[in-house]
Amino acid sequence: MEEIKFLTEGKIVAGRWKIIKKLGEGGMGAVFKVEDKRRKNFMAAMKVESDISDGGVLKLEVHVLKELAPLKNVVRLIDSGQRDKYCFMVMTMLGVDLMHLKRLAGKPFSQSTILRIAMATLYAIKQIHEAGFTHRDIKPGNCVSGLVGGDMRCFYLIDYGMVRAFIQTDKHGTNSLRKPREGDQLFRGTPRYCSLNTHYRKEQGRVDDLWSWLFMLVELHVGLPWRRLTDEREILKVKESTKTEDLFRKCPNEFRNLYDYLNTLKFASRPDYFGMWSECFAGLKRAKGSFLDKFEWEPEAPPPDVQTALSISEKDLTEFKPTKRTVMGKKLYPYASAANFKENILKM
Repeated sequence: MEEIKFLTEGKIVAGRWKIIKKLGEGGMGAVFKVEDKRRKNFMAAMKVESDISDGGVLKLEVHVLKELAPLKNVVRLIDSGQRDKYCFMVMTMLGVDLMHLKRLAGKPFSQSTILRIAMATLYAIKQIHEAGFTHRDIKPGNCVSGLVGGDMRCFYLIDYGMVRAFIQTDKHGTNSLRKPREGDQLFRGTPRYCSLNTHYRKEQGRVDDLWSWLFMLVELHVGLPWRRLTDEREILKVKESTKTEDLFRKCPNEFRNLYDYLNTLKFASRPDYFGMWSECFAGLKRAKGSFLDKFEWEPEAPPPDVQTALSISEKDLTEFKPTKRTVMGKKLYPYASAANFKENILKM
């Protein structure tokens, strides 16, 4: 961290990025809000790391963001580079994470809210899988909202420091699945949310991201039975012994169906993203919810510049038939469209 202590407010990086303020820091680096000197009032997030070796985490994140670039609705890499004592990347400025929003709500999430969160975060996970990567650390803190307008009701995955490619490309440009490594693997993830497979030190595949996704949803909605534990061995013991009816008590019924489905998947399986979205969408209809429903953390009256469904008067909303509300949801939010979950970009 000594190498980047001089990066303070007003400092210009790469002749372009003016540091506005520090947003956070970790063991090897920090994140700053920066302003682009080339574009008036354009703000972005700049991540800086003092490790300039080829094995640095930031270089891995830059690689992943470059691979994500052709996909829709993902975090964008704007700039990156290396200096004598640090490397940096500049990316899309985002909002706040799901755990922050849960605290902001100050009350339990409704079924409408948790099912929409499920679809939004499933879409974010699908996008990184379509680029050929497993995230390996799905949790509320790594699912972040957009910053303005309708984007504030969408969620993006951040922190690609633990990702691993599950595909390999031969000299002819043909992709194939990598075989899972044998033997014990290093632990990657967060004990509270990781799959049993991860606890057992097995190679993680797409299904393991989805186990973390499901555990995250339960934690956000009603709390996980092991949420107060911190020791990995103790968490594993409770995970192994918890009955499904206890795990999903007071959760949408569809979560149990997702649990049963995930139990059928293997390392090499391509998850049925549309099938899982359909379960959540069926739950939203069962709960008489809508993609236009207010989230618990949202103010009663949205700011005037937020041009989303929230800007529509309550009178207008009540006059919308369910089908019309669904159509509007599809136009506003990518996770409301079945087509985005049916699409198979990776072809494996």
